[in-house]
Parts: sequence; structure tokens; C-alpha cells
Amino acid sequence: MNTRRWKLLAAAALATAVLSSGSLTGAYAHERRTVGPVMMRVGWANEPTYSGFMNAVQLFLSDKNKKPISGAADTLKVQVTFADQKTALLPLDESDDDPGEYLAPLIPDRPGNYTFHFVGTVAGTTIDQSFTSSETTFDPVGDSSQIQFPAKDPSVAELAGLAERLGQRLDADNAASRDAAAAAAQARTFGIAGIVLGAVGIAVGLASGRRRPGR
Repeated sequence: MNTRRWKLLAAAALATAVLSSGSLTGAYAHERRTVGPVMMRVGWANEPTYSGFMNAVQLFLSDKNKKPISGAADTLKVQVTFADQKTALLPLDESDDDPGEYLAPLIPDRPGNYTFHFVGTVAGTTIDQSFTSSETTFDPVGDSSQIQFPAKDPSVAELAGLAERLGQRLDADNAASRDAAAAAAQARTFGIAGIVLGAVGIAVGLASGRRRPGR
């Protein structure tokens, strides 16, 4: 990945959010944690964070002397969890410009709290740590309609819900159509059977009439 290009795209997305919201409230909140000799600082690359916008899991690694730790991209991965859904283990890309900074690009498409679970090793230290967004750690993902102007377009979740409802409606209509077709076919079968039985009855009646004396 071209880290510089990614940063330009991220800066553009953040600038859009800032211009729309008019402030940087709650900006750049990261959770810090020490695991043995390793210091971890975790959050979103772009904060405030909104659903539907390009973002990334951001991790800073350093030792106890605050010296950046490089070379962990090959030994450390992250899994992102939202509600009961989980991603696969995502690779972390180390920044070319800022040693010790690692990114895993992601578009969070639902508002709410996310958990970043890091597994692997860093400089020989085993890492198995989870970080969850909250008001006291790093930003939960906000609803993008909060920063839309002048019109508020439907969110991804709303569009998904609409598509699901339309699918259910189509399934119901198709089922009704199949029932109607089956009923029509049955009616045709009964109609044909009635015609055949009527014809047989007429034939029988004519044959009986011929056999009567004097007729």
C-alpha cells in the first residue's frame, strides 16, 4: 500500500467531516495500554468517525522509553468486531513516514461501538489484547447523517433494511402468484374434466335412446 496516498485520502475524508460538522469535538481519542515492555496506543485513524467513510484501525507501538517499534507488520494482525459480526484477521501496514505506526484500512458502515482485537507478537512479546470504542477510550462510529448537508441521504443500514423489506414483499408476491397459478391450473383441470364427463353423459344418453323400441 502507498501509505502517503492513503494518508492524503484519509485527510480529505477528515476535512470533509470537519467542514460539515464545523468542529473537532471528541477528536483523536486513543486508548493507551502497556503489555510487558510494549506500549500500545489504539484508535481510529480519522476522528470523529462516521459510518460509510473510509477509515482505518490505527496502532502506535513503542517501548517504555517511547521509542517506536518497527517491523511488527509481519507478526501482528487485528480482528474487528461489531455486535456479533467479526472480520477475518486483517494485516497491518506500517507507515513509511512514521515508524511504529500501523494501519488496517476499514470502512465502518454501521454506527456504534467497535472492538479491535490484536493477536501475534511484537518484539518477542505475545500480544492478545482487545480495545473497544467508548466515550472514555476511542471514538464510537457516528451516524453519517449527522454531518450531511443540505440533504440527508439514507444511510447504508436504512438502504439495507429497505432492500430486505422489498425482497420479502417480492417473495410474498411470488408466492401469491404461484398459489394463483396453481388454483387456475386446478380450475382448468376441473373444467376439462367436467366437459369430458358431460360429453360422456350425452353419448350415453344418445346410445340409450337408440336402443328403445319405436324410437
